[in-house]
Amino acid sequence: MAKIDLIIDSNERGMFCEAVERRAKSAGMTVIRQPLVVGDYKLGGALVEAKSVTDFYQSMFSGHLQRQLDNMDANYERFFIVVHGELKKHAQFIREQFNANIPISQLQETFTGFMARIMADFDCQVFYTNTISEAAQFVVKLHDKLHKPASRHGAHTIRRVGSNDLRLDVVMTIPGVGRELAERLLEKCGSIEEMCFPDSLKQIKGLGEVRRNLIIKVLTSEEEVRQERKVRRSK
Repeated sequence: MAKIDLIIDSNERGMFCEAVERRAKSAGMTVIRQPLVVGDYKLGGALVEAKSVTDFYQSMFSGHLQRQLDNMDANYERFFIVVHGELKKHAQFIREQFNANIPISQLQETFTGFMARIMADFDCQVFYTNTISEAAQFVVKLHDKLHKPASRHGAHTIRRVGSNDLRLDVVMTIPGVGRELAERLLEKCGSIEEMCFPDSLKQIKGLGEVRRNLIIKVLTSEEEVRQERKVRRSK
């Protein structure tokens, strides 16, 4: 099986980017720099958007991160947010820049709420750690696991725990559709049959064109549907 390159957006700079590149090369991965329209790191068919804690707060309040999520969701079936840094340092930044004292507990509550909102609206996973080193390690490990088949732990044989609604179980077998998204699909569309129509799926917040097309293809195709990972390589 050919190794998939780890692609870093050519505009990425700083300690985190350097840590990812260092760890990836140490792991034997080929690292390529090229412009990415969305996301900071391209792991084959998946994207990672990485932010410091302060960047995460600012982009959530400005709406910029929501726009980035919309763009990733419209173009990729899988995408992740990686956040690194300490909340106490963000509190210090607020004191120095805005002369405001916000309790760490309040920042933590807002931070957790932001992460929960992203995962609920976009079926996107968020990884948070205090250190740049651990965040970089996660990106490299994620790249590795995304392109390595499950083996001894048996995850390849049991994908999901069954629910009490067989309709949910059917919808959750579609790649990129978790339980929360499956429940919203059924709530908005009313039935699996209604999910076969593009106009019905457009009602679902956080459901991009790529996943809409995949859902319709899985539910309506008379031929075998395969999930392919396309990787753009530099020449």
